[in-house]
Order: sequence, then C-alpha cells, then structure tokens
Amino acid sequence: MAAVLLVLLLPAACATYDPGNPLQGRWALTMPGLPALGMGTGFALGTYEFRRGSMDLLGVEQEVEYAVAGDRITVMPLGFGPTLEVRMIDADTAEVRDPFTGTPMILRRVRDRGGLFR
Repeated sequence: MAAVLLVLLLPAACATYDPGNPLQGRWALTMPGLPALGMGTGFALGTYEFRRGSMDLLGVEQEVEYAVAGDRITVMPLGFGPTLEVRMIDADTAEVRDPFTGTPMILRRVRDRGGLFR
C-alpha cells in the first residue's frame, strides 16, 4: 500500500520541483534593522514559497514565470502583481528589493526539522 501511495505522489512532487531554479522552496522574508542606530537586526515579514509555476506570498497563491541568469532570478507574475528581482547570496540566503521602494530585504530558506523543505 505504501509503495502505491509513493508512486501516486511522485508526479505531484516532480511537478513542483525545478532543479534549475535555486529560489524554489520555502523562505522567510525579513526587513533589515538598523543595528548602528539601536534598531535591532531586522523583523520578519512572513513566509514565501516558490514553486515551479507559482509562488505563495503570505497565503496568496499566484502563477509566475522565472528567468534565471547566474545569481539573479526574475519572478514575473502571470497576472496582477509586481515583478521581483532576486539575487542569490548563497544556497540559503537571497536579497530581494521591494519593487516599490527599492528597500533591500533578506530571504532565508526555511527547512523543517528533517531538512525536507528546500
């Protein structure tokens, strides 16, 4: 029974995974603080999840397309919404600028206890 379940779930898992897109997975977005002014190291703005053809921002799912060029990823909504420009810093850290103000924000990869989210 477990083998049958795994075979049935495999296509769904593959449909959301794109090995050429390092942004894929679940991320926590933080706004940098101003430690030099005593304003802490930042504050959380929510969890984002990027999948093969969609992204979930704060519980709102949107279809998107991605353009990957080196360490830069452009996230383009297929409908209403701003385009996001993301720069990968390392495998678990990325910088995204607010599309309206240009303020830099940090994405940090979220992993579950077993390391399954990526």
